[in-house]
Amino acid sequence: MAGQLDRERVAKYVVARRGALGLTQEQLAERAGVTVKTIYNLESGGRWPQARTRGAIEEALHWRPGDLVRIAEGQEPAWAKPAESDMDTVLRELRELEAYFADLRADSGERRRMALTFLRALFGKTGDRPSDNKE
Repeated sequence: MAGQLDRERVAKYVVARRGALGLTQEQLAERAGVTVKTIYNLESGGRWPQARTRGAIEEALHWRPGDLVRIAEGQEPAWAKPAESDMDTVLRELRELEAYFADLRADSGERRRMALTFLRALFGKTGDRPSDNKE
């Protein structure tokens, strides 16, 4: 774990993943066998959990070991492949996303701007156009 850890980036990923799994902070804490305060601290960019705790949280989020560190170092997680039973959920979520984006394409105002602001914050982008953020 060399270099600076981006705890804010980790917080965004954990909140998004927990939401995608439909879990509350309490439910995630229970699955991981940690306190709600531990989850709150991680999601607020506070204290960095010890290795054993990170492993338990990664497992509860269906991530691979080391994903929290990878995210904190600016990399993408090595997402665990969804189990076959989860494929229906993945397909349902993709259809739901398609419907949201179709609604946003038809929206001429505030909802579209709010969604764009949220996505920029989630992905750490600040420019007004996709070409502003090329890496």
